[in-house]
Amino acid sequence: MSVAMFDLDHFKRTNDVFGHPVGDQVLRRFAAVIRKYARTGVDAFRLGGEEFVLVMSRMTEEKAYDVASKISVAFGTEVVATQLGPLRSTVSGGIGFGGTSGTGLDDVLAEADAALYAAKRAGRNRVVARDRASKADEPALRSA
Repeated sequence: MSVAMFDLDHFKRTNDVFGHPVGDQVLRRFAAVIRKYARTGVDAFRLGGEEFVLVMSRMTEEKAYDVASKISVAFGTEVVATQLGPLRSTVSGGIGFGGTSGTGLDDVLAEADAALYAAKRAGRNRVVARDRASKADEPALRSA
């Protein structure tokens, strides 16, 4: 099992500059993107605020990382029309992995949370996972 935690980048600033109705549109856009990847063994949830989680089972670590990265890139291409012009947002993600020895959910969530904060520290707009620290230097979305 893998858990990917996502946090919309600079979401407070989005609400402050564009207003809460636009922020709500951004949240709905991300929910629509993440929902596209939900299927048997992949479930998406909103934790609260601008935080979401994707629980993936029966999937290799590499495939889980690939799914989370695709979500990040897909969201970065979404555009919300505002009175101030088009708005693009990004998301940071962190992945925690369960082990064959039966890693507890709290441990997997803690690993995902730590990886999420590593993504934020590395500049946002990226997904970070254990054993993939070298990819932290690469933004998920290079151009728009």
